[in-house]
Amino acid sequence: MLEKFDDQTIERIFGAEDAENEEDKRFKEYFFFNRTYSNISIDMPIRILVGHKGIGKSALLRRAYLENEENSELAVWVKPNDLTAHISGNEQLEFNQLIEHWKDGLLSAVALKAFNRLGPTGQNGNQQVRFKQLRSGASSLIQIIAEYANKKISVSDAVTKNIVTNFLNTRKIFIYIDDIDRGWNASEGSIKNISALLNALRDLSGADRNLKFRIGLRTDVYYLVRTSDESTDKIERNVVWLSWTNHEILAVIAKRIETFFGSTIDQEGIIKLNQTDMSRNILSKVITPTFEGQGHWSKRPIHNVLLSLTRKRPRDLVKLLHGAARNAFVHDNTRISTQNLEAAFEPYSSERLQDTINEFRSELPQIEQLLIGMRPTKRQRRTSENYLYTTDQLILKMKEVIGHSNLFYTNRKQVSPKSLIQFLHKIDFITARKDLDDRIERKYFDQNRFLANEFTDFGYDWEVHPAYRWALQPQDVHDIWAQIKV
Repeated sequence: MLEKFDDQTIERIFGAEDAENEEDKRFKEYFFFNRTYSNISIDMPIRILVGHKGIGKSALLRRAYLENEENSELAVWVKPNDLTAHISGNEQLEFNQLIEHWKDGLLSAVALKAFNRLGPTGQNGNQQVRFKQLRSGASSLIQIIAEYANKKISVSDAVTKNIVTNFLNTRKIFIYIDDIDRGWNASEGSIKNISALLNALRDLSGADRNLKFRIGLRTDVYYLVRTSDESTDKIERNVVWLSWTNHEILAVIAKRIETFFGSTIDQEGIIKLNQTDMSRNILSKVITPTFEGQGHWSKRPIHNVLLSLTRKRPRDLVKLLHGAARNAFVHDNTRISTQNLEAAFEPYSSERLQDTINEFRSELPQIEQLLIGMRPTKRQRRTSENYLYTTDQLILKMKEVIGHSNLFYTNRKQVSPKSLIQFLHKIDFITARKDLDDRIERKYFDQNRFLANEFTDFGYDWEVHPAYRWALQPQDVHDIWAQIKV
């Protein structure tokens, strides 16, 4: 039984909101090995992990990196600041020149990272001379690292010595590149730069398959690069899409709760539980099992409420529970109540709206006007379906927004009602929806990116995601649950 939900306890239970700030031991305890993980950690030269912000790309890459260390494999983590000169400011270069520019930068950065991992480099006056040898390509990188490793094997600590020995036997090095799209602005130059990077990875790994590249890219970045550069069809087979089912997201939180309380149940045991049992037997340790609020969700299991507000991203649920737990602490509750959860809805919604604006402003500078323009009118607020649209209704809504705003895409794509619908679907602000006989089918962009096609209507309606509704309708926060259906 918990004593209180202070900030330290909250983070210990639900995890840090970003993987980079989690302590290694706790991170390994609760990490959830989903189906995507095996596709990243397999022995292939290039793995391009694609997914939305907050979906867990950094966490998955970090766990694979830690597994390399556990297996005494040489692995390096390359950050944007290691490649600052290659991320921007190279618009004047021809495409092939830009590819070579990336290759030079990657080889140098990886060599330095590898040297530091194998032991201090010291003041070696010949170091810059040796780096010039890297210009001969990927094989020279492996050779230079091997020569350096041979010099370090007799003076290394036990852990590093195992890595050195393993590398000299296998000649493999795993290279992790994350947050490389941090300076992304969706311009033609940014698209060309990321495309050149992907081509550079393909060239380097093609020259020596012992270079194992793992890179994370946001969905919107990969989509714009893929649709703008015909050469990316050659790297498509290396793309690994990171996606989650609601059942897996609930299991992610259940595993964190169970490991916090020291339970011996393993991940397989958790994932085999149905959602009701997961909620009743595990989540109930920290949150009331039944939602006592209003609307369609009244008296429903708490997991129905929680999952309805996540955009298929584990971080969404982590943030929602963080907010509710902080409210529980204020009220001296040792278990999150319905009232604590309701108090978290509006700030959670506002934060998700602001996150989306920040993330995609580079592609559509006036995105805030577009999203705020999706607020229901007074007439719509009097109906029970004020966030639901047929395609024709949504086109009319987009025409209204265009009429009141000067919208333009950074990459000069033409703004039209259907292009805006496609954009809203891509950023998960709206989901495709179809009412079937026994259920409602909802489709996200990464499940089928052609549903919002500008030229074809696939028969789906559209729904503003519940995660944003409290931010769009703060004056009617108590009515929103009445509008959200299963």
